[in-house]
This record gives sequence, structure tokens and C-alpha cells, in this order.
Amino acid sequence: MIRLFRKTFFLGLIFAFATIEAEAQNTNINPATVNVNALSDKQIERIISEMEKNGMSLEEAMALARARGASQMQIDQMTQRIREYKMKNQFGGDRNNALRDTSLFADAQTEELSVKKEFEATEKNKKIFGFHFFNSENLSFAPNVDVPVSDSYALGIGDEVNIAVYGASQQSYMLVVQKNGAIIIPDLGPVNVYGMSFAKASEKIKSRLISIYNGMKGNQPNTFADVSLGALKGVKVNVIGEVNLPGTYALPATASVFNALYLAGGPNENGSFRVIDLIRDGKIINSVDVYEYLIDGKTQNNVQLRDQDVIMVRPYVNRIKVAGEFKRTGLFETKDGELVADILRYAGGFTDKAYTHALDLYRNNTRTLSFVDVAADQYKEIELMNGDSIKAGAITERFENRISIEGAVYRPGDYQLLEGMKLSELIAKAEGLKEEAFMERGVITRKQKDLSLEAISFSPREVLNGKADILLQREDRIQISSIFDLREARTVEIVGEVQFPGTYAWAENMKIADLIFQAGGFLENAEVSSVEVSRVLDYNETKDLTKSLLHTYQYGLDRNLKLDAEGEAFVLNAFDKVYIRRAPGYRPQGTASVQGEVKYAGEYGITRKDEKISDVIRRAGGLTPEAYVKGASLRRRIELSDAEYQAKLAIAMQDTTMNAEEVEKVQYQIVGIDLPKIMKKPGCVEDLQMHNGDQLMVPSKLQTVMVSGSVLNPVAHTFTDKKKAKDYILSSGGFAQRAKKGKVYVLYANGTTAATKGGLFGRRFPRIEPGCEIIVPEKPEVDKAVNASKWLAFTSTLASLITAIAVATR
Repeated sequence: MIRLFRKTFFLGLIFAFATIEAEAQNTNINPATVNVNALSDKQIERIISEMEKNGMSLEEAMALARARGASQMQIDQMTQRIREYKMKNQFGGDRNNALRDTSLFADAQTEELSVKKEFEATEKNKKIFGFHFFNSENLSFAPNVDVPVSDSYALGIGDEVNIAVYGASQQSYMLVVQKNGAIIIPDLGPVNVYGMSFAKASEKIKSRLISIYNGMKGNQPNTFADVSLGALKGVKVNVIGEVNLPGTYALPATASVFNALYLAGGPNENGSFRVIDLIRDGKIINSVDVYEYLIDGKTQNNVQLRDQDVIMVRPYVNRIKVAGEFKRTGLFETKDGELVADILRYAGGFTDKAYTHALDLYRNNTRTLSFVDVAADQYKEIELMNGDSIKAGAITERFENRISIEGAVYRPGDYQLLEGMKLSELIAKAEGLKEEAFMERGVITRKQKDLSLEAISFSPREVLNGKADILLQREDRIQISSIFDLREARTVEIVGEVQFPGTYAWAENMKIADLIFQAGGFLENAEVSSVEVSRVLDYNETKDLTKSLLHTYQYGLDRNLKLDAEGEAFVLNAFDKVYIRRAPGYRPQGTASVQGEVKYAGEYGITRKDEKISDVIRRAGGLTPEAYVKGASLRRRIELSDAEYQAKLAIAMQDTTMNAEEVEKVQYQIVGIDLPKIMKKPGCVEDLQMHNGDQLMVPSKLQTVMVSGSVLNPVAHTFTDKKKAKDYILSSGGFAQRAKKGKVYVLYANGTTAATKGGLFGRRFPRIEPGCEIIVPEKPEVDKAVNASKWLAFTSTLASLITAIAVATR
């Protein structure tokens, strides 16, 4: 059975190998003569199909082909063609992704790479310089498998070496470094490459290939070889010592020391960033100082890792605290013999606000603390010790030669104080006084020796005339005001029916028409025949108490802003207020809508102040035969004034039954109307006037009655004249246990309601009409315990009262 299976598969495989020649010559072909590189992708697909159909791996199939006479070169070529085909069709040509899939390379010993785990760092650890280097969201030292291999890469066990021979001879090899450290080149034998750099291994392989490819010899070779690396076997390294996440990590073969430290979270709060040892085969082969990279960008010690390497993070020896006006602050590590100047370099130097002439050094003497005032010339002399704390102070906000001038000068600001400088010289440097400068008084604010302030007044006019001048001192602040700064801002106001009502700057000789012009002119609804101006009382009129508050003036003008002679001569004063009234007959255009069963439903403009419901229905063409007149309703838009809105909001804030958030400035109310009576007697009391925004709804004939509330089965019923309210309630299952039978009410289609009435002959429920809703209220829940306590209190009070009456009547 096994022999039959192998024969069947081999015949299929040979058929695929020989398809191209067989199609051309239609003869039996020896598989050893087949040109694998000439096979098409479709033929490669047929070979793969034969393998999968017979359940054979690539290695088993190639071993069988070799046993049947295929050469090693054909086997290598076919292996490469099959792998390339799978890569192209399974991963869209992405070789990098394909190399990660072990199903394509049965002989590649790959495993999942380690990923960084989260951990909770201590607050002290976060303050250590270098912690964020290995734990930053923006800076990642995560190992990358998709990087070109450098010439210095050292080959390891399991690495794949690809050899391409081209030129006069053509061949390709895909070889793996065996456990003995060698690759096996067919027809050549083993070549030991383990531990060699990629560059040296390439040269060695090429030199060995010369023995089987004569075309590679001599000064003018016609055969060439290219050596590259395929899939690389990862390495496992142990990160131990003072790290946040010690353990064994699986990394790509190209990983370095920083890659492993990144996965381990870097040194912990006791770990050293300055002495990190790389141990290989029991010997320290390198020592990494992270500061060399962080400070100077040096990477020569960040060497490539090998399988079973050990990274040892030792405890720190010296650590100091850096605070104050440094560009970097926190905990820094120093080596023996490092000076204050070194820590200045690690801290990035001083900030722009630092006092650089001295530093404060606090030192731990194992028993007590001492303070050292380190001068700038000692930065390169004083050595640092474990536990030292260095602080840089800030410069004092004190100027030696600054004066300032503000106000009505052309160039206000700070100026340099020169020896013997006077006020007149400073004004000249500030390009002189502005035209609106107040010439009678200015003020110099001066700091005295005890830093208290002194005010020195002067006359700018006399300073400019040379009659008086003042010698200036450090930190003097001179204030020269404008005449406009010393008086209230002068404005006029216009309100009413203009395009842009508001406050405007007052100007000398301003007329009424000028202000209206600035306000954009009249609105269409403005009444221009009577413009009113109000004027405040002047200073002389307010000396004495009187009942007068304002003066008022009225003038007429036309829409072209032409006034009569008296109005044209009237000049506005500062703080005048101009009123433009609305024309008495003007009303904003209003619309009302009629919907439902009318001939022409839609919106209609309100043509008269007294236009009524019947008028609008008449304009809409009257009612249709399908109209249910009794169910007509009116929905009215009501816009509250600011005062009404605030009042209603205040009530809602105090009333627990109301929600203040539901109070809106624009509201809609349902108005119950009697449309049959309105249509019968137009102009009657029920025929309401239409307002802007009114919505009149005339429904079609309704045929149902809804029963809701505290009944057993709330449902809609077909309307019939023979049923009364109680009949509809019984059809809904009757009253529920907590129903308030005496409070049943009916909501009619037009928005009106009717309640149940009681009398000597029992309850009288409201009449029922089509489209109405019968609502049965529900009794509130009663707390029996509270109810019992109330009755107990009542009976106790009653008993006490009876006893008191009995005693009083004896």
C-alpha cells in the first residue's frame, strides 16, 4: 500500500516536473533533465496540489524526488520556487510576513518573540534620569525583526544562508547553520560559519565555491556568487539584577542590549544606568553606560546579543539629587571621580533664569548634613559623593539700570538709565509727548532705599519749557496721562427702529441725522415724524436737589435724513440718547396654518388684526365631507417675554412638582375650540382671533375610543353610539384594584376634557365621542406603617381631649 502511494505521488510529481518538455515533445522525459526555473507558476501550483493531496511535507516530497533521480540543484531550485509561490499567494508578496510563518519553513526553528509587559513603577523610579528612556510611549526600543542585517552580524545556529550563483553557471542554495556551526553546500561539504561576522562568512563561502565553479577564478571571472541571509533564528537572553522585569526574553537575532533592557523595563530604583554588564560564556565582554547614549548619543557599546547571553544590572554606587534651575532635574547617577561640572552636563546645563555664579550643595556625612557653597570656579574641582543634593537658584528680579515711561508718549516702554539722565531726556527718547497729553501733571513712582514707594509729581509743560527738570533714578516709573484718560468716555446712544441700535462715540458738532446715519438708517417700520432726544442734566443743574431727571426734545425728519430748521440746528451732547419709535400701524407679518380636512391645506398670511378661525377656514376653501368637525383643535405658539420667562423659571426652581429644565421661552398650548358652533355662527365668542404661528388641525372622521390608565387591559375600541363610558371600561377588563373610579375623565379630540360627576343617583360619566380617550386615574400608594402611626396619634390626642373636658366639667 505504501509503495503504491509513493509511486502514485511520484508519477504526479514527475508529471508536473516534466510538463513543459512533455507539452513540447510529447515524449517521456527524464526528471533529471527538467529545467526547474523554466516551470510556470501554474505548474508549481500543480506540484503543490499533488503534495497536499497525498499529505506529504515539502521535505518528504523532495527526499522522494532525490531518491528517484532528481539532482540536489533541482531539489534546491524546486524548494525555493515552492516557497516563493506560497509567499506570493498567501501573503500578497510580503516576504517579511512570510518569513514569520513557520508553516512555510518546516526546518526553521522560530518561536514567538517576547513583548513588553506593563508594570507599576515607584514614584522614586520615575524621578531617576533614564527611566523614561526605557518606558516612554514615544520612544520605543522594541526589537525590530524587519531591519537589514549589517556586515558585523554574527551568524548563529539556525540562521538561514541564501547563496545565488549567476553568470556562466547558475545555481541557488537555501542552507541552514547546523548545530555543528556549519552549512552543508551540496557537492562541496560543510563550511563552518558559526560566530563569524556576516562579511567574513560571505568571503569564506565565496572562496570555497571557487573549488566547484571554475568560472569564479581569475581576474576576469564569468561566474559570480551573492550571499544573503534569510530567516534568522532568534536568541534567548537572561536579564537579571536590579531591573523592573527580570527574566528570560526571546528576541530577534539582530537585537541589542538596549532591546533587552527595554523589554525588562530598564533598571529599577536601585539599579545602575552607568554599569550594565553583558556576560557571555561566563565572561564580561562589554559594559554599557546608558548615559553615554543619553548625553552624547554614543552607541558603540550597544552590541548585538547572542543566544544565552546574560545582562546583569548591578546596584548603583553613587546617586545625587538635582533640583532648581537646571534643564533636567531628578535623580542622577555618578561614577567615582566625577565632578560638579559633569553633573551640570548630565542635567543639560542651566535654564535661562538660573543664577550661574554659585550652586548650593547639601552633603550627607553619614551622621550629619553639611552645606557647601560651590562657586563657579569650583565646578571642575569638587567631586560628588553618594547622597549629595545640588540646587541652582534663580536670578533676582532686580534691574540695575532700567526706567520706564507710560501713557501719552509716542514710544512708551522700558529705557536704559544713563548716568545723570533727566526726565526731559527720557521724554525726548520716547519721541516726545502726544497732542492729547495732559500737560498740567505727571507722576514719577520711585523706589526708596527701604523699597517703599514714593510719588513725585511734575508739570510736563514746565519740564518741556526747561523751567523744571528731575534727575532720574533706577526703577523710576513715569506716568503721563492723556486728557481722555482723565474723563469719562463720551458716547451717545440710539435705540429703536434703526438697523444697528447701540452706543457710539460722541464727536463735537454731531447732529441727530449723523447718529442715525452711523446706525445704518431707519427700518421700514420706523416712525420718522417724531424723533425724541433725552439729555441728562448738566453739572450746574445737579448742584441742587430737584425733581427733574432729564431734558427731552422732539424733532421731525424724513427718510432721507433731512430735518426741519430747528432740528438741523440741534447738536447732540455727550451721553444723549435718541429714540426712534415704531409706526403705530405696523405689525410684523404673521402666518397661520390649516391642516387636515380642508380643501386647500397649508399656511396663510394673517391679513387683519381681527381675522378669525372661520375666516381662515373660508380662505382654505371650507371643510371637506370627511372632516370630523368636533375633533378640530388649535395649537397656539406662545413666546414668553424675558420677565415672564424669568418669573416662570423662578417658580419652577421652588416648586418640587415642576422641572426647571423643561421651562422654555417658546411654548405651545392646545386650545379647545368648538368648531361646529364657529362654523354655524361665524364671529361668535368661540370664533377666536388667529395669531402668528397658530396651527389649526381638522381631523378626518374618527372611529375609535381609547381607554387608558388604571384598567386591566388598556386598549382602543370601535366607537358606537350605543356604548357609554362605563361600557368601554368594562370592555377593557374593568377597573383595576387601585383605580379612582370617581375621578374618571374624558379627553376629547379637540383638546377639551370632561370629568365624572357625582350625585344622589350615582356617578355620571362624561359623554363619549369618536376619537376621545377615557382616562382612569390611579390611587397613590399608601405607607400602612405611617398611616397606622397617624391614627394612633389621632386617637391618643382625642383621648387626652376627652379626659380634659371631663375634668373641666366636674
